[in-house]
Amino acid sequence: MKVRKQGNSLVVTVPKKFGIKSGTEVIAVKGKDGSFTYIPKMKNPFTDENVHFEHDNEEFDDNTTGRDET
Repeated sequence: MKVRKQGNSLVVTVPKKFGIKSGTEVIAVKGKDGSFTYIPKMKNPFTDENVHFEHDNEEFDDNTTGRDET
């Protein structure tokens, strides 16, 4: 892949074999080592009816950490 300039932006061409559809919105994340990752942008999971949060089976013990009792 090669980075090229288009107007005031830089463009990375994604190979077709990656299977990403044209128009897909992504979020760019830059790593400390100069690397970068593109992650498909998703809808707000709290308003998406297809996302379900199930916490019914979670168990918490009585151990507390991080605070001393006085």
